[in-house]
Amino acid sequence: MNKDIVFFWIQWSWKWTQAKIFLEKYPKYKYIEPGQIFRALTSNVNVISWYMKDTMAQWKMLSDTLAFDLFTMCTHLLESDEYMLTDWFPRTMAQLHYFIAKECENKRDFVWVYFDISRETAVERILNRAKEQNRADDMDMNTINKRLDTFERETMPVIKYFESIWKLITVKADISVDEIYKNMIDQLWM
Repeated sequence: MNKDIVFFWIQWSWKWTQAKIFLEKYPKYKYIEPGQIFRALTSNVNVISWYMKDTMAQWKMLSDTLAFDLFTMCTHLLESDEYMLTDWFPRTMAQLHYFIAKECENKRDFVWVYFDISRETAVERILNRAKEQNRADDMDMNTINKRLDTFERETMPVIKYFESIWKLITVKADISVDEIYKNMIDQLWM
C-alpha cells in the first residue's frame, strides 16, 4: 500500500505497539511520533514550552495553528518514496480540513486506522499501567475522564467524517496485540 497512514485511538488501545510492529516490517514508512516532538518542545524554557505545558496540564488540545505548523514541518522531511505513519494529526475538524488540503497539495493518498475499544477497557488498561509503572497521573479518575471526554468531543467527529468518505479502517482493539495487527494488515491489504 502506498498511502500515508494515520492511527486513531482512544487512549490505551495499544496503538504504539501496533506502530512499532508495523514499522519493523515496512521501512518505507516514517513514524511522525508526537510524544517525542512534544517532549522535545517542552524540555526548554521558552514561550512555546510554557504554552504546551499549560495546555496539556489542563487536558486541552494544542492550538490548531501549532498543530498545522508541526504537521507541515514533519511532512516536509519525507522523501518522495517515503510514507508517513502518524497518530496525532488531525484531532479536530479544523485539522481535518488542513490535513486533506495538504495531502491533496502534495499529491498523496491516505487511509485512517481506528483502534476501537470501549471506554471501560481503556480505563481498565490505564489503571493497570498506572499500577505497573507507578504513574500517579494515570491513577486519577478525574484526569482519565478528562482525556477520554476530550477524545470523544474533539476527535470522534473526525473519525466519523473519514468513515463517511470510506477512508477509515476500524480494527477492534480489545483482543490480543497479534490479533489486532493481523486484522489491521488484512484490512490494509498489505
